[in-house]
Amino acid sequence: MDKYGWLLIAIAVVAAGSGCGKAEQKPAAPEPVAVDASALPEFLRYPNAVATERIDVSTTDSRGIVWTLLTADPGTTVSDWYRASAEQAGWKKSPEMHAGQSQLLEWENPEKTETVKLMLYPKDGKTAISITHGLK
Repeated sequence: MDKYGWLLIAIAVVAAGSGCGKAEQKPAAPEPVAVDASALPEFLRYPNAVATERIDVSTTDSRGIVWTLLTADPGTTVSDWYRASAEQAGWKKSPEMHAGQSQLLEWENPEKTETVKLMLYPKDGKTAISITHGLK
């Protein structure tokens, strides 16, 4: 899948999770229900974050998993941790893209057989982490 296909999937997941349209008053969000994140590579497991969603995705030329994690840490702390963790794991950084309050970070493994696209965005007073882990 080309980089734009993964970007569209990540944006769709964020849009579905964050809601669209006019803002409305909502009661306090309940604590998220954790999902099993044992299949998520170790270097993508943010400390003290709760995995709240796992979605398997596939196209004609690749497959992957979209994960959503939630943490109380600010976005800058989260992005700094992911940059260091991916670099330590040997992954190479792709150009960054920023859109509004969301932040998109991208890496690929040295063999160029896997990609990671990570989007950070505010959700219910916390930082949501959407991870798309693609396999070519």
